[in-house]
Amino acid sequence: MHRLRLLVLVGIMALALTGCSVSLGTTPTATPEPRPTATPRPTSTPRPTATPLATAEPTARPEPTTAPTTPSGSTSTGSGMLVPVVIDRLETFRHPAGLFSIDIPFDWKLEQDANETTLLYLWTDAAENALIILSITETQEALTQDDLAERATEFVNLFKDEQDFSMDPPEKLRSGGVQIIWSYTAQASGGIAAPVLANTFAYRDVDKVSLLTFGIPTEQFDDLKPSLDAILRSYIVDPAVPLSGDTSAQRFAFDFTRDEGKWITDVSSDLKVVIENGVYRIVLSTPDLYYLTAPDISRANDLEVSADVLIQGNSRAGVAVRYGVGTPNDTRNYYACWIDGNDQYGCFVSVNDRWTTLREPIRNPAIKPGAVNRVSLKAQGNRIIFSVNGVEMQTFTDTRVTSGQAALYLENFSTEAGAEFDNVIVTLLK
Repeated sequence: MHRLRLLVLVGIMALALTGCSVSLGTTPTATPEPRPTATPRPTSTPRPTATPLATAEPTARPEPTTAPTTPSGSTSTGSGMLVPVVIDRLETFRHPAGLFSIDIPFDWKLEQDANETTLLYLWTDAAENALIILSITETQEALTQDDLAERATEFVNLFKDEQDFSMDPPEKLRSGGVQIIWSYTAQASGGIAAPVLANTFAYRDVDKVSLLTFGIPTEQFDDLKPSLDAILRSYIVDPAVPLSGDTSAQRFAFDFTRDEGKWITDVSSDLKVVIENGVYRIVLSTPDLYYLTAPDISRANDLEVSADVLIQGNSRAGVAVRYGVGTPNDTRNYYACWIDGNDQYGCFVSVNDRWTTLREPIRNPAIKPGAVNRVSLKAQGNRIIFSVNGVEMQTFTDTRVTSGQAALYLENFSTEAGAEFDNVIVTLLK
């Protein structure tokens, strides 16, 4: 196959998926001012009872994805001289740190590359007439299926100058992923012009984004389809494992595809906390309440929590770090930062239930009004860092709260307001 050209394109793809964060925030006031309210709002319910939480198990595709099919109008023009692609036996390839596993033909050759943001794997058969490409990146943004379709389309378009290039529109899969069927004509071994049928799949697993591509000579695709389906179904990602494979920090991942008993659920006259339709939904029915909830993960001095947040109604929602309940009066200590339904954010610290503002509400273009936003709060030493969609919004220096848990935060200002949380990552830093 036109192999050198392919490797160049894969390298370009890695660069295209590499992003960086910039700061659009403003400097906090030198002396934090007390909140206007004289007393703190009561929490709706106590925190969850202690239940040991193990590291999240790897999750496979939620359901079998749509099998690769021939794109509309595609035909085989092979001469019959093409060296057959052979898939005799599949063997499981595992990332050294357990980030992912996938079944691959046992005798296919592997080439791989990596940088700080992307892992790349390329498998080819003996004659280099077929290939499997896997790219994995980490994202600090809240990505929808439309975003996945855009990323998959950008990758496929890297081949648009190839002979006879054709691409079907992206198809959204019930699993939450995206599939694109495309084709082009490549130079196979022996100088043969070989029509190639390709299928590219894009998946998101919490903060991991995978692009998985199969490229097979069109005339052999139907015969190999059962093996390709098996490879596709075998792909498993453990989002709790960092891209770097560094295991010095503990990571916990929650995608809420099912209720594993790790987060509290409750329904009362004032509160509704449920796991449904793949999200963690919190609704406060009585005005002027606030609510914090934490999974039972060990306390830490240094930690980070990130989550997708969708505001519902007149509320503020975000994340908290170093959250703890003191004795004997059950007062709460923590740092929290939030976003609202417009493009505003703010931050405060609670010490024995007395709130001190660290960042008065302020607008920022990094926040997407009315959409899902990914928020992150990190406490390391005396530095507290808040980010939205990968953009650093605010950094504080503060020592009033030194240890605690990661938590989700919500407060409302009117009846029946709340938020949906998803794809939560908690990292206990070393």
